[in-house]
Amino acid sequence: MKIKKDYLLLFPSLGAAAALIIFSAEAKQGALYGAALAFRAVLPCLLPLMIIFGFIQLSPASAALQRLLSPLCRGVFGLPACCAPALFFGLVGGYPIGAVMTQRLLENGDIDAPAARRMLRFAFSGGAGFIITSLGGGMLGSRSGGALLFLSVTLAALLSALMCRFIWGALPEGEAAFMGLPAGEALCESVQSAVRSSLCMAAYIICFCALFSGVSLPPYIAPLIEITGGCAQFSPGRPLFITAFFAAFGGLCVHLQLLPAIKSAGMRYLDFLLWRIINAVLSCAFCLALEPLFPRAQQVFSNLSQPVVRPTAANAALSAVMLLGCAVFVLDIGGRKRKC
Repeated sequence: MKIKKDYLLLFPSLGAAAALIIFSAEAKQGALYGAALAFRAVLPCLLPLMIIFGFIQLSPASAALQRLLSPLCRGVFGLPACCAPALFFGLVGGYPIGAVMTQRLLENGDIDAPAARRMLRFAFSGGAGFIITSLGGGMLGSRSGGALLFLSVTLAALLSALMCRFIWGALPEGEAAFMGLPAGEALCESVQSAVRSSLCMAAYIICFCALFSGVSLPPYIAPLIEITGGCAQFSPGRPLFITAFFAAFGGLCVHLQLLPAIKSAGMRYLDFLLWRIINAVLSCAFCLALEPLFPRAQQVFSNLSQPVVRPTAANAALSAVMLLGCAVFVLDIGGRKRKC
């Protein structure tokens, strides 16, 4: 098995290097598109939020937020109180924020691996900014539709958290409450962590866009690969409940960026993928149930005054490397036993 995994890594890597050399012009254009997508659409939205949310998590402000959200986090979902900021900001901030904050809690020793695995099953979402403003107001031309999508995705995540509580019970509380770093030190640490995470996301986007240009996928498949460009290609004119499914699933591009957090928690990718599907199905159901309360949720025009990400081959063709990375990851840890 080890030899097969070695070859599985070697031959695609050599093929990717050869493709970059042979099709250097196309690769350059793909990299330029990826850089534009990363530094003009993704990072300006996420980096400031990651800095602020990280500061709150690391500073004494975290204790205040824990006290405010403890009845919900501890009493309802059975999670340690220190998970409250990661749960809250993961749902309102954006796709990688909840996972990044969960990984930080694990690395700092505030939670153990079972708590981190449980958090990674539900505590990250597209966030209000992307779903309501970019997806709803920009791509769909309906902020009411964006609000419906955000509510559906959030309720699905909360219901998943409740399901985990009933399936596995409440997790034990930590030994001591986190008092927080001094404000200046917390700010420096949050900035450094946010920059590292943001650059990592940008590197993924640029690399894959450079590797794959000239291949496209059907509209129903594209959002499962890359959520932003895929929804720009698929969502306008389509039923909102299908877009709710995609928004909760997040896309394999996001999943691949979260593999370090998943692996550090000792979680199998198939476990993570299963719960993304569960969240997506629940979000779809909530959207169908709540749509009568949002009579103007369906888009009637495309708001061209908003910047819309153009779907390109680079968005659609990420599938091969993503699936390869997931396969290698699953093979690497498939033989190890994990506690739930």
